[in-house]
Amino acid sequence: MSTVSQPRREWLEMMEMSAEPWNAGSLGAPAEPQGWTHGEAGRVADGCRVDCWLAAGPECIREARFEVFAGPEAMKAAAWLADWLAGRSFDAAAKVTGLWLAERVDIPDEARGTALCIEDALRSALTVMAAGEGGSEI
Repeated sequence: MSTVSQPRREWLEMMEMSAEPWNAGSLGAPAEPQGWTHGEAGRVADGCRVDCWLAAGPECIREARFEVFAGPEAMKAAAWLADWLAGRSFDAAAKVTGLWLAERVDIPDEARGTALCIEDALRSALTVMAAGEGGSEI
């Protein structure tokens, strides 16, 4: 009998099948939240909660991190997006949509709602940043 849980086994299988490597190191909250702007979306009780952390430079996003409380598809998409956002302009980040993300990362149809939650968390962080309420400056 296997000691690996079903969700963990599915996650490991998905990572083995993944055509593109992804940076799981971009998942999780920053060790020190000062200097980061935070946004959130979803609820764990609904099956998808995402927290977005952005560190900004004067003209672009220096680094992005996501805390993901959802399935492996959402973790992969958030990690990919965090890598993509690094060095991008605020305008480029504001154009990210859940549909675009789902297509870029090839999220299965049944899990595409998680990409919308990631989009919402990103937009929440960008809104906080634009209002000057976050730890980073635009």
